[in-house]
Amino acid sequence: MKKYLLFLLLPVIFFSCNRSQSSDTDSLQVAKPEPILLSSTDSISVDLVELKEKGLLEKTQLITIAQDPVYLKKKRYNVISLKEILETYTSAKKQNIADTKVVFECEDGYKPEMPLDKLLASKAYLAVSDADAPKDTEWEPLLKEGKETKIAPFYLVYEGVSPDDIAYKWPYNLVKIHLAPLHENDAALVPKSETAKEGYELFKNRCQTCHSINKIGGKMGPELNFPKSVTEYWNIEDLKAFIQKPESYRNDVKMPNLGIKAKEADAIVRYLEYMSKNKID
Repeated sequence: MKKYLLFLLLPVIFFSCNRSQSSDTDSLQVAKPEPILLSSTDSISVDLVELKEKGLLEKTQLITIAQDPVYLKKKRYNVISLKEILETYTSAKKQNIADTKVVFECEDGYKPEMPLDKLLASKAYLAVSDADAPKDTEWEPLLKEGKETKIAPFYLVYEGVSPDDIAYKWPYNLVKIHLAPLHENDAALVPKSETAKEGYELFKNRCQTCHSINKIGGKMGPELNFPKSVTEYWNIEDLKAFIQKPESYRNDVKMPNLGIKAKEADAIVRYLEYMSKNKID
């Protein structure tokens, strides 16, 4: 009789255990989100704001930046390794890193980018909050020329990187990160003229984070080539001078003084003049 009862109970026990295991597996699958594909042909992106809303950016560590280039002083941040974020929520592991770049999208239209291999080789972190912020706030207020600058929701920081090295980008007000082919815009932006190539390199490293050419680039500043090139409605000498010292032309100007020298401004304008003859249709 006991054997008979055990035989009847076995399917119930098996079903109960199997259901429990299935439930545990399902919960694990929900807890680990898949990378977000924008489209079948687009780069893979990660929405940092969405990750925060889902509670996936809470396990932070505290680091100290000896000389923060934004606050211009020693700062402490609660951070997560950017490499960990990219490898968890994008296809970074599957990419040929030598042929891939990272594009940072900021809320204010600032759009810097850098090679993926350079980024992964550095100690780069996503600052989730400011450890030096006043009580009940996430970020210490930052004033620039009497106006408060928004650092939230995220800020990219580094350990062991000089703030003067322009190859490394320190975007704040950061909301999204994209992976894209390193040379995706070369055909549209790289000049065939040797005289314009120096200006292109300068423009790519100093200007493209804020300005677009033929709708490619940042949106913080105005488009410079379409439908009209800035060289077609600015006096050329004034344009060169403005690039060097924008504050000498406009009160409360949004464009910062980047320390661009006269010869560099000449080269940038030569590139802009070249692109004025190579507009999109």
